[in-house]
Amino acid sequence: MSKESSLSLQRTSLQGLKLDWTYQFLTPAQLEEFADDRLPHNFDELRTQLINGVFENKTEGRHVSHVLSRSTESVVKDPKTSKFAGIVRKLRSGNWLGATGKPITDIVNIGVGGSDLGPLMTSFALSEFATDVQQHVVRTHYVSSMDGGQLYAVLPIADPETTLFVIASKSFGTIDTFANVDTVKEWIKPAFNKAGKSEADWVNHHVVGLSASAQAMTDYGIPAAHQLTFSQSVGGRFSMWSAIGLSIATTCGVRVFERLLTGARTMDEHFANTPVSENIPMIMALTGAYNREVRGINNLAILPYDGRFRHLPSYLQQLDMESNGKQCDHAGNAIDYPTGPIIWGGFGPNGQHAFFQHLHQGYDAFSADFVLVKKREAAKFTEAVQESLAKQQDLSVANCLAHRRLMAFGYQGDTPRDQYPGGHPSSLLAIDELTPETFGALIAAYEHKVFVQGVIWGLNSFDQPGVERGKKIAVEVLKRMHGESDATYDASTEAVLNNGNAQ
Repeated sequence: MSKESSLSLQRTSLQGLKLDWTYQFLTPAQLEEFADDRLPHNFDELRTQLINGVFENKTEGRHVSHVLSRSTESVVKDPKTSKFAGIVRKLRSGNWLGATGKPITDIVNIGVGGSDLGPLMTSFALSEFATDVQQHVVRTHYVSSMDGGQLYAVLPIADPETTLFVIASKSFGTIDTFANVDTVKEWIKPAFNKAGKSEADWVNHHVVGLSASAQAMTDYGIPAAHQLTFSQSVGGRFSMWSAIGLSIATTCGVRVFERLLTGARTMDEHFANTPVSENIPMIMALTGAYNREVRGINNLAILPYDGRFRHLPSYLQQLDMESNGKQCDHAGNAIDYPTGPIIWGGFGPNGQHAFFQHLHQGYDAFSADFVLVKKREAAKFTEAVQESLAKQQDLSVANCLAHRRLMAFGYQGDTPRDQYPGGHPSSLLAIDELTPETFGALIAAYEHKVFVQGVIWGLNSFDQPGVERGKKIAVEVLKRMHGESDATYDASTEAVLNNGNAQ
């Protein structure tokens, strides 16, 4: 009997989102046995702590409360009165006026990491669902690169008098973010000086702050009415559900943001209450851990087959690798076993013409998550265009299924050029039709998967010491570059610092 014919369907679903793990080549009994072996005896208690916002981030001395951001502490819990909703509606209605009396037409979200990747991904994916009455069009842009490269693209198409800047930073002191802010302050000066306005006028009318530190925003001069805060216990890479999601709401509307939170809450309840064999995040986590530990596969390719998920691989890189790329356990003890995999990938239809050749016939082992949307409404187009777009969606679905099958089962042709080894495990996350709810559920599922794997490997998934050490070294090097330090480095670094002149 062939491997293909011996497989039985392994699939579970939640309100339009289906996880098919048939191609993981594991039986439910094997998965249950692995779960019994690898999940700690107090796993149910730890999971309950996460859902209730009291799981302990031991190294930072705080709880982990991002799940509460979409439930009891939701920024749109009372959308009629919340500051979050008020800011969004004022901007989208054209009633937010700049310092010279002109309505705001452009919003620039300045953040990095979790303050950029989640909002950027979600705004891009859900922009077509914006249904709020919006007679005034506001464009949203994202800037994160410390080299100013994205500012190069945004500033020439923006007007200082009609642009509002959302400074998104948990600490409100991230050097990457404020390097962009400092450049923006120089950019607005000519127009503001000409209009007789000051930098204080810019801060009062053209800046909204998103941070865990209200004091830091106040010290910067941002009025309290233009500050949105979230808890210190919400990690940056888990923060799109909080005030950090403001740019999602300005792009899509408050109602769409609410629907996004609703979908995430639905996945939270599913994760908390569903048996392992039917639990989407649990199956994702356990199959991933099995591939890492038993099969020795060190990487996971994220392969979305819908253009609205174009930014998903980058988002999941941070979510997973910053959380579980660790060499010590939650108590700070060194470990000698593999932990989180390398997360990479790209938009599937384009990847077919790029890196899929290596996946099909290269020598390296990999696992993959395929993300698929089966149907897509296109009501704003003519019937003929709708039919053509439907055919394109079918083409994408067919290609996703075909490449997934080839990676799983391979193909044995007559010549070496026609040999495809197969045997690569994968999961399929199939969405009947993308909605804000299904999108929210999918992202929450990945969050919970990361948590479960962190528990399995004994990690603290909610700190990032490697990131922090790199930042400290960068500050030291920058001081040397500016003549504020006489520190010396290796020959390669010194060559760059001395413009290629060896010392």
